[in-house]
Order: sequence, then structure tokens, then C-alpha cells
Amino acid sequence: MKRPRRAVHGILLLDKPAGCTSNQALQRAKRIFQAEKAGHTGSLDPLATGLLPICFGEATKLSGYLLDADKRYVVRAKLGEKTNTADAEGEVLSRSDAGRVQRADLAAQIPKFTGALKQIPPMVSALKHQGERLYDLARRGEEVPREPRDIVIRRLELLAFEPPFFELDVSCTKGTYIRALVEDLAGALGQCAHVTVLRRMELSPFTNPQMVTLDVLEQTAEQGVQALDGLLLPLTSALAHRPQLVVNADQQRRLKQGQAVQVTASEPVGDVVVLSETGVLLGIGLLDVSGQLTPRRWMINTT
Repeated sequence: MKRPRRAVHGILLLDKPAGCTSNQALQRAKRIFQAEKAGHTGSLDPLATGLLPICFGEATKLSGYLLDADKRYVVRAKLGEKTNTADAEGEVLSRSDAGRVQRADLAAQIPKFTGALKQIPPMVSALKHQGERLYDLARRGEEVPREPRDIVIRRLELLAFEPPFFELDVSCTKGTYIRALVEDLAGALGQCAHVTVLRRMELSPFTNPQMVTLDVLEQTAEQGVQALDGLLLPLTSALAHRPQLVVNADQQRRLKQGQAVQVTASEPVGDVVVLSETGVLLGIGLLDVSGQLTPRRWMINTT
């Protein structure tokens, strides 16, 4: 018999293990929580580990805001080998003589790959070309032109150089492909390279996150749902970096009905987090220059 599903609302900072897809990790967490509804924010490759926020219940309405967030990775790469997936799971396509590369050579390239950049996405990615995922085309040995995308590398630090391996600490905007960054950095030295280890450390606003492994989830589940739910962060944690606005009971009622209300606020124009007078998250509203607040993403299960 299937276990009954239950309404769960909150955010789990899952430490995704290597060797499984993000969806497989999500489904396992969802099963452990017996949750009715769940989704993840931003896929990690099977090779990658680290922070994968899982949104349960009403938190799924906030996933889009997390998808747009900055991210931080630590990556280990190997010079001298290019693979068809740009990581260690692929087949080696070509080699270069990496023996002449020194740490100073890599360090000298760091400033060139910091700041606003144009990056061509790899073929092994979830982007679409004429309705097909690029990774499906890549599996068939096809390659199609890809338009460069605007990204920002906010910080790039060379952590270690142990030939032929090197490690980087990367803070970047959404849409950045770390595999492509590694290949481009090596290419600037006339070399090829691929990712061997990739770990996502942070996803804004979750800095220095206390991540939970699937094994810990399984162990905690044996203590009951109360202990399990204690691992969840409140919905407001996903919006801690955004402007907030408190509304009174009458405004709350009207916003819940889909009506716009007039407010007095010093918050900037745009999306704001709307809270009740008791601090309960009501939803996301759009504030215009006239002080009119219009509901955009509204929570159903609020008190």
C-alpha cells in the first residue's frame, strides 16, 4: 500500500549526492517527507554534489525567485583532456600537453574571466534547439550553433594547482555553465580540460547553508514527521534578501481576493515580500510608483 501523502510547506537545503539526477534526489526527498507537492530549484548534473533547495507545498510558488539567484561553486578540473560532455563522465575526444602549464599561467588568466562575459553554452545542456534539448542532440553526435549568453563571474579564485588538476572557487550569476568556464579558461592557455568534481556551495540567499544529506533524512524520518519537519526552513527564508512590506488585516483580505490596495511605503518599485502584521508570509506583490500594491504570487495556506 502507498503511504498517504501530506501537506508539507517549507524549504529543505538538500546536499545532493553524486551519481543521481536532481529529479531523482527530489523524488527521494519527497517520498521521505510523504509530501503532496515538491520541486527543486536549479538542476545539478549527476556528477555534481551540493546545495539543491527542495521546495515543498506553498514554497514551490517561490522557486522561480531562487532560480534567478546567484550561485557559488567549487570545481576541480583536469588539464590535458577534452571530453564530449566537458566532464569526467564523457569520452575523451582530444588531448593537449599540459605538462608545461604553471600555476602562474592559470592565475594570469583569472582576471580575464572575471566580470561581465559572453559565454557559449555547452552542447550537453538542457537548452533547446528547435524543440529538442541540446543534450539529446549531443548524444546523437550532433552539434548546432549556440548564441553567446550574458553572464557575470562575480568572483573567481584559483584554490589549488596540482598538475594536471586545478581547483576554482566560482561565484556567478544564473545561467553560468561551469564546464564551459573550465574549457574556456584552459583554452586561453592553448589547452583543453574537463570537470572532474563539481560542488555547489551556495545559492542566494542561502549563504553558508546547513545542508542535509539523504541519509540524514532517512534517519530523521525514523523519529517521526515532527523531527523531519524540523529540518525545513520557513518560506520567508527564500526571500530574506528582498524588500518586505507589512499590510493590515483589511489590506490582507483584499489582496487575497486578487484586489490591488493602496499602501504607504518607502520600498523600491517592483516585487516586494508581503507579510501580515504577525509576520506571516502572504505572498509576493508588485508595488508601483503610486503606492499601489497588486498581488502576484499568493500563498493559500497562510493564517
